[in-house]
Formats: sequence, C-alpha cells, structure tokens
Amino acid sequence: MDDIIKMLHSGNANVKVEVSGEDLLTFSNELINRAKTELSAEFAEARKEKYLTKEEVKGICNVCDATLWHWNRKGYLKTVKIGNKVRYRQSDIRKILGERDGK
Repeated sequence: MDDIIKMLHSGNANVKVEVSGEDLLTFSNELINRAKTELSAEFAEARKEKYLTKEEVKGICNVCDATLWHWNRKGYLKTVKIGNKVRYRQSDIRKILGERDGK
C-alpha cells in the first residue's frame, strides 16, 4: 500500500478512474453550489462598500491628481472601474489613512 501511495505522490503512477454519470452530476452540483455561495458573499460585501470619486479622495487624503495616479500605478491605492467611471473603495482609503497615522 505504501508503494502505491508513493507512486501516486511522485506523479509516476498511471491511474484509471471510472466515474458514473450520477457521481459526476453530484460533483458538478457541489461545485456550482460552492461557487454560488462564495459569489453571494462577495456581492453582499460589495453592496456594503462605498465608492468615492477622485475629488472626494483628494480632499480626504489631501493629495493631488498626480499622487493618486502614482498610488494607483504602484498598487498603493487601486482604482475601481464602475461602468465608465473611476472610483476608489472607501475601505482602501481607511487602510491608507491608518497606515499614514501609524495605526
């Protein structure tokens, strides 16, 4: 038995598996349900998030357009495209303000 497990872990095993249609359907339904659950949680979180305009962020952070551009380019404060508008997550603003204040 240990030899079989070693072969499976090494990648040198040639294994043939038979799966019934019912097993495959059950597996795919489980994957779909897991994806739905994860996406529902992400959508719920996104609905809670508030998105700010560039002008709002400049005022809150006391920075100029160039600073926001550099922050986005470096990944420090990434923009979010909502339709054709550029916005910033309020939660990201809170994080950087906490970093700047030493929190």
